[in-house]
Amino acid sequence: MKNQFVGFMLFAVALGIWCLAPMSAVGQSLTAKTAATAAIPDFTGVWQAPYTPDLTKALGHELPYTPYGIERFKNVIHADDPASYCLPVGPARGIQAPMPFQIVQSPGLVAILFEYQRTYRLIYTDGRGHPDDLDPFRWFGDSTGKWEGDTLVVDTVGIGDRTWLDTAGHQHSDQLHLTERFQKVDASNMKWSVTFNDPKMYKEPFTVTLPLKRQNTVIMMYSCEENEKDRGHLDTAKQSEKPGETK
Repeated sequence: MKNQFVGFMLFAVALGIWCLAPMSAVGQSLTAKTAATAAIPDFTGVWQAPYTPDLTKALGHELPYTPYGIERFKNVIHADDPASYCLPVGPARGIQAPMPFQIVQSPGLVAILFEYQRTYRLIYTDGRGHPDDLDPFRWFGDSTGKWEGDTLVVDTVGIGDRTWLDTAGHQHSDQLHLTERFQKVDASNMKWSVTFNDPKMYKEPFTVTLPLKRQNTVIMMYSCEENEKDRGHLDTAKQSEKPGETK
């Protein structure tokens, strides 16, 4: 009888250890996941960068054009700015615009809602790669992001060549590859840097860094379709504008 009791107790102890081990592992996994999530900064809110209509001013020098790129810039017609046709302006120019944007952050996804032209970007942070078919993403490209400490690093490809980099008429090809870094400095400030890599248009990558400040406001409605009157004036100006000339 005594031997049976001792055997039962040993079995109970072994069973308890077997049951508790997976639970302990699960607990450690959840704790690690919670800690990792807590370390991710919250970018949620309305932000705005200083208006940057000419990247050369922020960069401090001319852009490093290839021969093909400089020829394109010399022959730019400013009346053909895609924004004047109410077309999406692209991911970086949307942040450089004179209007705020709102960041909405959730696990696996960061969305940027632009007041400018009421457009948006989706940045996937769930570990996925870029799709093979990039054709549906030609205005803002396909963006994936990863967290490096307090910084969101965003990789964007597949941007069509119909957008411009800025209002000054600096353009890009469909080979444009953007690398952005959003770093939160404090509750009211972020640092945004973007590296433009386009071997067809530029001899080497170049990086622009701008401050982002939190805004105590909401993004407003924006319409560039209804009763739009500027296009007629731009078409008239286009007839008299010489390539490379700024009106």
